[in-house]
Formats: sequence, C-alpha cells, structure tokens
Amino acid sequence: MKFVVTAGPTREPIDPVRFLSNRSSGKMGYAIAAAAIDAGHEVRLISGPVNLKAPSRADVLAVTTSDEMYDAVHAAVEDCDILVMSAAIADYAPAKYSAL
Repeated sequence: MKFVVTAGPTREPIDPVRFLSNRSSGKMGYAIAAAAIDAGHEVRLISGPVNLKAPSRADVLAVTTSDEMYDAVHAAVEDCDILVMSAAIADYAPAKYSAL
C-alpha cells in the first residue's frame, strides 16, 4: 500500500526574520511513517521544518508554508491508498508579507 503522511509544523512568513508557527515536533508523523515502512508499505512523508532524522526508505518532501503543504498533499493523494494527516498547520497567515 502507498501511504502519504504529513508531519511537523508549517511556518507563515511575516517578514525576512519572523514567522507564525507552532511547537509541533513532527514526532507523531515520523513515527507513523516509520511504522508503515516497517510493515512493508511505501511512504511519502511530507514534512514541515523539524529536527528529526527521516525514516529510512521514506520518500521525503520538505515544505515550509501551509500553501506548500496543501499543494504537496493534493498532488500526492492522487497516487496513494492511505492518507495520515498529522502535521500541525499554522492557524493564521499574514495577509501581506513585509520585505522591510
């Protein structure tokens, strides 16, 4: 079976040095991905910024923003059997990015 697993937080940029996010570690999604791999399944892991080593044999796609996560998940589910959404998507995004 083909799994798609999301993990970790997303970050919504405010300006070049600040962003909105949350404290998600990504551990749950990475553990689910590892368990699926151990059970013999294919895994596409779509991950926000985390400090974790990806499970071996996982096809990892790193994303940062909620829009990137949205696009990656919608593309990946076209060819999967199971979707596990454990990422902690940011609740808010600034209406406008400030380059200053």
